[in-house]
Amino acid sequence: MQFPVSYEALKNYLIKELGSYWPVGREVIRSLPVKKGNWNQGNFPLPPEMRLIKLPKWVNSSEIKEELLVPLHMISPGIESEWERVDWFGVAFWYLNGIAERYFEHLNGPIHSYSFKLKGWDSRIWSHAWVNHIARFLRSWSSHINNKKELALFGALPESNLKLTHDVDAVEKTLAVRFKQTAFNLVNVARDLLLRKPSLAKRRIVTIKRFLFSKTDYWHFDHILSLERTYKMKSGFLFYGGGNSGWLSALLDPSYDIEEPRLRQKLQSLSLEGVLIGLHPSFSTWQEPGPIQKQKDRLERVVMRPVKLCRQHWMKFSWSSTWNAQQTAGLELDTTLGFNDRTGFRNGAALDFHPWDFISGKPMAIRSVPMILMDSHIYDYHSFNEGERAQEIEGLLDELKKIGGTGTIIWHQQVFNGDYGWETGYRSLLEMMNQKGIHSGF
Repeated sequence: MQFPVSYEALKNYLIKELGSYWPVGREVIRSLPVKKGNWNQGNFPLPPEMRLIKLPKWVNSSEIKEELLVPLHMISPGIESEWERVDWFGVAFWYLNGIAERYFEHLNGPIHSYSFKLKGWDSRIWSHAWVNHIARFLRSWSSHINNKKELALFGALPESNLKLTHDVDAVEKTLAVRFKQTAFNLVNVARDLLLRKPSLAKRRIVTIKRFLFSKTDYWHFDHILSLERTYKMKSGFLFYGGGNSGWLSALLDPSYDIEEPRLRQKLQSLSLEGVLIGLHPSFSTWQEPGPIQKQKDRLERVVMRPVKLCRQHWMKFSWSSTWNAQQTAGLELDTTLGFNDRTGFRNGAALDFHPWDFISGKPMAIRSVPMILMDSHIYDYHSFNEGERAQEIEGLLDELKKIGGTGTIIWHQQVFNGDYGWETGYRSLLEMMNQKGIHSGF
């Protein structure tokens, strides 16, 4: 599989998409002696072979990682130091546009958003925002060559931004909600037993019984907004547009109707308050612009304003199809790119960027901001205690702060109650963001 992009187009694209790292001085970056590598190679090994490249001693290790992870085929042969033989523009493009995953999808079909399907892959690929670290390194390299301070050459680094979002999967505790969450919890019990954690499995069984039979309210909009105002944060809510039918939709899609009077009134109230409203397209729409358009139109009629933000339900995603479908439907910002089963940086980036369109040979109109953390990552997919959850959150925030990155998180609207008890983690997240000076908002 080939990725037909001229090197000059690739370089221009990267310099523009990473423009927040050089608001001035782009020509200085363009003039760096980056060695062009075999970046457009098809049929490279899967899983991709990766290598940590040690950066030169003049790099300030307190600001930039001492080693950067690159695909082996991006290193050219030669007698220079290894870091001088890396095609840094090619590596950044490779990460940002998921070249290895695209090739895997071409051969095997989409994994949607489950990292476990990429068997044998080096998980370090997703552990850091490597693209942002490369941008930091290119600034430093230019400063070294020109014997000028980075600030004088390029201006200030971008501020870190974590966009807070709430997927609205339920507004009341229906039978379908009871069934889906109970099934998920039973899977977790089986996993705990396989990992020889019987005490944790026992606690989960108690939780399952309570969840099945308790009566609780899932209407937490005002509570969430009040909590965020306390920390001077803003967020967006993503709603299912409805209109689908059939057994698959009944089983997997949210069961509420945005035209039901109480929910319609709340949506309009949120919209009037200036709260960002986005679309949560249904499970089966990940490659279908028509149904996405219909759900978008329906939501727009209710909120009486354009809807531009989206995230696919269940994180259903294909590199070749999903952004095209969303863009065709008139959406402008997608926050689907991430994994269901792990935290981190799926495309090695924390960046608001335009994906590259390999059909037209230019950047797409739609933008993407990667999703780096979801509540279920640290409550369902991993058997963390409170301390471990806080540590996981802090590690991601520290990465964002260090690189001036931009990402999104999901904290579902229905989990702020006794059934889940996940509000503690969200409060911890907001407190850490405040302490570290990480902004929110779109």
